[in-house]
Amino acid sequence: MSEDGKKLDQIFQGMFTTNKRLASGFNQYTIENVWRATFGEVISNYTTSVKFFKGTLTVYISSSPLKQELNLTKENVIEKLNKNLPYHKVTKLIVR
Repeated sequence: MSEDGKKLDQIFQGMFTTNKRLASGFNQYTIENVWRATFGEVISNYTTSVKFFKGTLTVYISSSPLKQELNLTKENVIEKLNKNLPYHKVTKLIVR
């Protein structure tokens, strides 16, 4: 990436970290992308919505067996997500 590209990237990162409205939207977008990338296409196909608010990630799943599996392994799911996020934000997982 060129030097100007790096500067522009730094400007955008600064915008998203200083403006709370932009930061919350950016975090929502990032967390949803990390969810889909971490758990792959199969789980993503059953995921209808991903919401994040104040450390709580709420995931809406259309498959009952998958809901049960995710509920049983919540700690592992949170650990995987936080490992793939640039910051550890997820503290609680709700599967609906």
